[in-house]
Amino acid sequence: MITYSYINKFIQKQGEIQMIKNKGISLIVLVITIIVIIIIAGAVILDLDNDNVMSKANEAKFKSNVGEYKSELAITKSSKYLNDSKFKSSTLNAIAWNGLEANITGTVKEYIKSMTVEDGKKFEITNGKLVYVGSDDVEKGWITEVGITSSVGVGINVIATLNSTINGGAATYSNPIIPKGFKAINDGTTWPTNWDTGLVIEDVSGNQFVWVPVNTTTVQYQKWCTSGYAYNDASISDDTLPSGITSEINQTTKYGGFYIARYEAGNASGILVSKKNAVVWNNINYVDSKTKSQSMYNTAEVKSGLLTGTEWDTVMIWLKNSGKNVTDSTTWGNHANSTAPANGGIRVCGYSENWKSNNLYDIAGNVFEWTNEKYSSAGVTRGGHYVCYGNAEPVSCRHDNGGGDAGIGFRPALYLL
Repeated sequence: MITYSYINKFIQKQGEIQMIKNKGISLIVLVITIIVIIIIAGAVILDLDNDNVMSKANEAKFKSNVGEYKSELAITKSSKYLNDSKFKSSTLNAIAWNGLEANITGTVKEYIKSMTVEDGKKFEITNGKLVYVGSDDVEKGWITEVGITSSVGVGINVIATLNSTINGGAATYSNPIIPKGFKAINDGTTWPTNWDTGLVIEDVSGNQFVWVPVNTTTVQYQKWCTSGYAYNDASISDDTLPSGITSEINQTTKYGGFYIARYEAGNASGILVSKKNAVVWNNINYVDSKTKSQSMYNTAEVKSGLLTGTEWDTVMIWLKNSGKNVTDSTTWGNHANSTAPANGGIRVCGYSENWKSNNLYDIAGNVFEWTNEKYSSAGVTRGGHYVCYGNAEPVSCRHDNGGGDAGIGFRPALYLL
């Protein structure tokens, strides 16, 4: 006979067994958990070690490359001195290299042959010294340990003491070189946010130029045909460039654009200027306009010359992208059929804000402008005229001229060296 006491003991015994089982399961779970944590921790530590190893390897390679570049640059400078005792290493300057074999001249790659494509975009030579112009903060930390400085740029409203970009980085269409003796000014643009609306630079005398960015996609550097004003004429050719300038396209492939005068050439008692309210230099022939343009600047950092046909056509693409009608500039140029603010005569440089586009004044109408093109024995003028209709001879038109007259002027451009 099963008594109440017996049943109670049985139940108690079963409870003890279950507790033992529960304890056993908890211990197993705990052991498994610990093992999993160890595995995960090991993997994390291993991963961190791998990252650290990779970082150290990259650092070592970078520093080793920089050391080789410095040594090769020293040998290059010594060689140049042996060939020319007047050579001063402090005068040696070279921009970053864009990686194209055809564009080595004047870049860091010309003087440091071992420079890789990747590093060629990060270094320049300034006053004979290797300078880092990259944007990698980690690399900036490394270069200080190998005796290399980082370019800080010229900034806004600061006269450049050598050809340098505003932020100190490599030159591109959106980060243009500021030539020695010039300063970048925020005149109608907010640098660098609105770089595509016409960055203005100014020399110590107040002459102003505008940067035309060439990014090879929306703005390409090329002869451009417009309806009724085709360039494809066998009689049209390009004239010679300023002394020392072998190819105008180097300006865009090396620097990402070019500078042209903000205003039509002004005549300040026989001195060529690019200034607001200057009297437009007109009644000048092609040869004299070319000579005057080339005499404006002729230094080791920058030269000047007559605006070329390709440059004019590239400007047309740039203005068209900004919303200007370049095949009928009646509404935004000084033409015979313009309605505002005035027409029927030559106006001073920068006369009207309505005649400005991307910070360029009077490129449409006012006076025809000589370009560095030839048509048979005659020269070629561009831009339209105050006595011509803006829809008949607009800003994009080409016009052949035999000599100078009251309605013909010119506009210089800059060449960075």
